[in-house]
Amino acid sequence: MEHVEGHVVTQTLPTALEADGARAAIATELVDGLAELHAVDFEAAGLGGFGRPDGYLARQLRRFGSIWQERRTREVADIDRTAAWLADRVPVSRDACVVHGDFRLGNVILAPGAPVSLVAILDWEMSTLGDPLADLGYLVASWARPGDAQTPMLALSEVTRQDGFPEPDELKHAYSRITGRAVDGLGWYEVLALWKSAIFLEASYARFLEGTTDDPYFATLDEGVPALGRAAAARIAALGG
Repeated sequence: MEHVEGHVVTQTLPTALEADGARAAIATELVDGLAELHAVDFEAAGLGGFGRPDGYLARQLRRFGSIWQERRTREVADIDRTAAWLADRVPVSRDACVVHGDFRLGNVILAPGAPVSLVAILDWEMSTLGDPLADLGYLVASWARPGDAQTPMLALSEVTRQDGFPEPDELKHAYSRITGRAVDGLGWYEVLALWKSAIFLEASYARFLEGTTDDPYFATLDEGVPALGRAAAARIAALGG
């Protein structure tokens, strides 16, 4: 890897990115970057064996369902109900691409000064070949806006609650315009993102209870994981149950 100069933005905007229009430009760069990633010809790039796109979504449900059974520290009914809802409605993936698995504002580097530009994508440990809408659903589900209930997931992108950042629907429609992919069924993928986040954070909370970490953030997951379960249930209700 090489060193890349720039800003990782989560809670606040650096002064260099406070210019008029910078917030909208950040969102545009994120969506453009995701679309560019999903346009990579993985066969030509020598990544044909990077994963198995067939059955990707079903494997996600099995993998994270197994983690939940192995690492949960308590009963969280919303997580179990969400798992059943997801399993009953697994969409048919329309195409395959390189998926990042954790694509959000805090996992990119923005150029150190104007104009706003995405210069690197970080944290590739969950990348594979799979359904591109899984990345888009994760980005939308992690995009905090004013009035959204606080969850550990939204805490990672608090800055997008500020005026000038677009609404989540604008992100998905911009992605659709660029890629030509239909996003009418994106709600399922947003629920998937919330459910997965609750599960991998529960595993972190288990580590905290076991004493293998003293990170104070993990202590907040006592309430944070159920909050993500409620967020998933609320998204399901908004989709008509």
